Amino acid sequence: MVGQVISLGQVIVDLTMNVTAVPHAGEDVFVDGVQTQVGASFNTLYAVRRMGVAASHAGIIGTGPWASQIMQALKLHGIRHIGRRDGSRDSGFCMALTDANAERTFISTRGAEAYGEADAFDAVDPSAQDVVHISGYTLVHRTAAALLAFMRRTAERREFTVVFDASPVIAQVDDRMFRAMLGYRPIWSCNEREAMLIAQRLMRLQGDGVDGDACGACGRRIAEECAPAVDMRDAEVDASLVAWLRDRLRATVIVRTGKDGAWLAIPGCEPQHIAGFPVKAVDTNGAGDCHAGVLCARLCEGARLDDAVRYANAAAALAVTKHGPATCPGRDEVERLLE
Repeated sequence: MVGQVISLGQVIVDLTMNVTAVPHAGEDVFVDGVQTQVGASFNTLYAVRRMGVAASHAGIIGTGPWASQIMQALKLHGIRHIGRRDGSRDSGFCMALTDANAERTFISTRGAEAYGEADAFDAVDPSAQDVVHISGYTLVHRTAAALLAFMRRTAERREFTVVFDASPVIAQVDDRMFRAMLGYRPIWSCNEREAMLIAQRLMRLQGDGVDGDACGACGRRIAEECAPAVDMRDAEVDASLVAWLRDRLRATVIVRTGKDGAWLAIPGCEPQHIAGFPVKAVDTNGAGDCHAGVLCARLCEGARLDDAVRYANAAAALAVTKHGPATCPGRDEVERLLE
């Protein structure tokens, strides 16, 4: 029996716009292609629904114009809201700037989704067939207390699959929450820059006893590449780094490498590079969310991890050929590309 994907992430509204380049301080630039769309973890759940798998959102939604737009979008795409409503504040929004190189930059606000109480996820009870999606963004807000309570409640006898989409804010997560995620051992999904940020966190924590030995050529190279002065945008991920992450996280690791595909490292197995599908990208906003959603959907259907990653690679490749954050293609389009 196929389960459902349950997201504990946050849904906000994206104000998307295209710029030639992100402005420097004090500059005034004009933008094109302005749109207002529901985004963040909605993009992930939208991708799940495009695969024909049931999806539920367990995060907090507020009261106001942004929240109303979110609820309409969830209803339109058949995504159930099983979380709480906040009657005192609206949901948050984000300005998403996409430049001429299809790179995106975000400026986000905190809304109802960020202010959940510690019991906000107490009613979430996944079955063994379900896949739970967790976003790194939840770890940097007050709602992190609810996520921590959920992990403590479900850790001992967990039968469902968990996918943790680290997100760019993984560097801002406090050590307590980072250690809690380490102990929970989800499938870690991230891009190249985020992989290096995770490695940086692990290197820093090693002095405090997190799977302590970083010696050897690989450890020394990673220490150099993770130095604070190094620009993470220049990160290059290879088999040795992915294996190093897998061993320190003691969990399965997926590192997305754009048009080149993704690395997959499963404990006890050699890292695999799963090829991508080179395309001309026009907008990378939401590509990682699309990948995560399709991955979750395929795992719900019982697919092997390598097959799920290959499917997600194809979906994300098609998604970046369209403008907007929620552009995951349908199953037929993905399967045509795979053929």
